[in-house]
Amino acid sequence: MKKYLLVLGIFFIGNNTINAQFYSDLNFNINDSLKLVASTNSNYKKVDILINIGWRYIYSNGDTAIKYFKIAEEIAFKSKEELQLRRVYNNIAAAYNQTIGNYPLGLHYGTEALKLGNKLNLSDSLMRNTYFHLGQCYAYLHNKDLALKYLILATPYNTRFIKNNGTLPKVYYILEMYDTAYFYNMRIINIQNKLPYEKRWSGGYVVQGDIYRAQKKYDSAIINYKLSIPLSFISSLYKDYLEATSGLTSTYAAMNQVDSAIYYGNQVVTYSAKFTFTEGLLNAYKVLYQMYKVKNKIDSSYKYLEKSQQLSEQLYNASKTNEAQNIAMGEVTKAKELQEQKEEQQKKLIITAICLLLFAVGVYLNGKRKQRERLRQIEEDRKNNELAAARDLQQSMLPKENPKRADLDIATFIRSSTEVGGDYYDFFPQPDGVIFSVCGDATGHGVTSGMMVSVTKAGLNGISPVKPNKILQRLNGVVKRIGLGTLRMSLNIAEITSDEVFLSSAAMPPIYLYKASTKQVEEFMNNGLPLGGLRDEDFVLENRKFEAGDVLVQLSDGLPEAPNLAGEMYDYERLSSLIQSSCHLTAQEIIDVLIKSVDEWMQGKRNPDDITLVITKKK
Repeated sequence: MKKYLLVLGIFFIGNNTINAQFYSDLNFNINDSLKLVASTNSNYKKVDILINIGWRYIYSNGDTAIKYFKIAEEIAFKSKEELQLRRVYNNIAAAYNQTIGNYPLGLHYGTEALKLGNKLNLSDSLMRNTYFHLGQCYAYLHNKDLALKYLILATPYNTRFIKNNGTLPKVYYILEMYDTAYFYNMRIINIQNKLPYEKRWSGGYVVQGDIYRAQKKYDSAIINYKLSIPLSFISSLYKDYLEATSGLTSTYAAMNQVDSAIYYGNQVVTYSAKFTFTEGLLNAYKVLYQMYKVKNKIDSSYKYLEKSQQLSEQLYNASKTNEAQNIAMGEVTKAKELQEQKEEQQKKLIITAICLLLFAVGVYLNGKRKQRERLRQIEEDRKNNELAAARDLQQSMLPKENPKRADLDIATFIRSSTEVGGDYYDFFPQPDGVIFSVCGDATGHGVTSGMMVSVTKAGLNGISPVKPNKILQRLNGVVKRIGLGTLRMSLNIAEITSDEVFLSSAAMPPIYLYKASTKQVEEFMNNGLPLGGLRDEDFVLENRKFEAGDVLVQLSDGLPEAPNLAGEMYDYERLSSLIQSSCHLTAQEIIDVLIKSVDEWMQGKRNPDDITLVITKKK
């Protein structure tokens, strides 16, 4: 059974010529494989062997699998083995999607594999594995249109693929297409039921349990989950066991069977110490928190609440999707290294002082002074370099130019209060001429807020163009799923058509609309909570006519809440009045008037918050 599953897994992940016995050999020796890597002069073979090693770990220890895939990536990249590099990207995407549960990173590597495949002009048959990973990523990120697009590309008229791909029903389950998921999964189970019991696959029963649980057919879900458990041990597929026990944990919790939910939740926690299943472990922590709370065991309840928060933050911190996240993750390590260097030098200086008595004391004190200055300079240079990299990254996330539309005059302005700000604006022009204009404000400043901006931009690029309130709902789900701790993102979105604007906001300042026909300014205050707050938050949608001379103003709170030397706020009423009197000007001239006014108000004082303006005027 192991041999069948592992060969099948290779078919999905890449067009790999890998010996299936390599995976089924229980006496697998990592040192022998690494010796093969060191002894061969062929970079192509090195990558092959490292991919083999990664797949040996992919369903037991996802982080270890990623480690070997990353080594393979470095070799393929340096040796310009682009076909091998595409295979590596596919494998990394599979590990992040199927084991670690970090879907934005899965999407990143799936997209890189797609770019390389297109560059190499590979046929659709060779690209199906890449298409399938992208469909899987978009399903987990709740982009149904793109998920189905890539699933169709991955499985055109390919009956063998549909029958044997156990992951396909799971993807349709994630898309909440339960009838389709059931149809494909039953085909797999029917095929498996013709095999001897010890050769059947446990995963089909797990997916069947998931489908029944989603349909609230809890008794049927429990039966299927429990059918999968002995098979998962026979085939040593412990991830299937973890998925089954995680499903049982949620099912019993939904049925208010507290003791059973606690039992299976603890099973997930116990086995997750040996095998990677981050999403299941996070689910177990959350259910155990709720169940112990029901039993009024407050200490146990809060223990698991704390564990769920820590795991959410850990999962996010593992997402190296861009330079800013790398900077944030490396901060602690670099500081620790500097501290260790400092302590080692202190020990040497102390020993020298004892041996050389008073003379050594003088040398020690002089050395300490020079050392502190050197360390201070090293630390200052390091911070400046990292902040410069983060600032450059943030600037790269802003549009290189404003969109061009014959009937619109668009101007923008952004000023950060620190080296790396939390404000963000963007545009998403559509083929039909519609423009989505976005203005946002992450909590805090510096690198952490820059990370939130990175996640927001990645999420917006992965969400299909629907109405602004629906975009906010889906983006809220993405941010909530990643789990960013206390970080939040305020955001408003304006959809600008030929003669209307559709507006929706998540905890942002008012959107101002100046109507040329009445010469009045209307404030839109229908705000929801910031993104990353409540999971099922709804956002209000407003729409208005957008006619010649009308002006739309999107902004962060940095301008209206700017303080003067006496600590008085600039104020929203003052801003509204100035907008009303300036809308006969061009979009850029309106920005110049507003910035000049707030700078005079602050009297040279540095604003403690970022200032962002997006002005759109209808010609």
